Amino acid sequence: MSDSVLPLVEPDLVGIWRKNVWWFGFRWPFSFVLFSWVTVASTLAPEFHLDRYLLTMLAGFFGLVIGAHYIDVAGSSDKYLPYFPKMNRTAIRAVGLLAVLAGIAVGVYMSLVYSIWFLVFVVLGGFFALFYPIEKPKWLHSYAGFGVAWGFIPVLASYYIQALRIDLVGLGLAVFLGITVVEMHHMAVLTNEREYAPETNKNARLLLKIHRTAAYAIGLILLISRLV
Repeated sequence: MSDSVLPLVEPDLVGIWRKNVWWFGFRWPFSFVLFSWVTVASTLAPEFHLDRYLLTMLAGFFGLVIGAHYIDVAGSSDKYLPYFPKMNRTAIRAVGLLAVLAGIAVGVYMSLVYSIWFLVFVVLGGFFALFYPIEKPKWLHSYAGFGVAWGFIPVLASYYIQALRIDLVGLGLAVFLGITVVEMHHMAVLTNEREYAPETNKNARLLLKIHRTAAYAIGLILLISRLV
């Protein structure tokens, strides 16, 4: 099957993202949404510390953006093999595992410097980064699991490391954004399911673009408000 007629299996598996599996593995369009929600949580905390924010982003970049995504690509090789027939599954998985460990190391450092209780988030984040993409246990790879792994935990952790406490504002924000990323995930599913009408796929892609744009804008505006 030629590259031009391959079925769309991911809404971001288009254009430049189809050129190289290592580049695609970053899943940048959606990773930037994660960074946006982390930014929102960090900037809405009672205090904002730039060093903690940058370390939080670094931990997320290693653990979730590289680690979890690369492990997912390696574990779903049959899904992506038509697009990347020369992909080295073993190398991709190894880099993913090393990246998760690097993210955990950054989190441990943050725990030792700022709050030992942050280790709770490091352990949970590491667990989800390792086991969500391999779909074990099965209940983890679900909408609820996705909302916790990619929304609730990162947001609450980002809020906590800034404020060094969990209050109702931070908890409410984590619940809201946990639900929001599930909505984003469902829109992504609707973009490529063949049993739906083409109009549904098209509308889902449009809504997904609007969602990403809103996330980017909110995160950037709130970050600027903290820096100026």
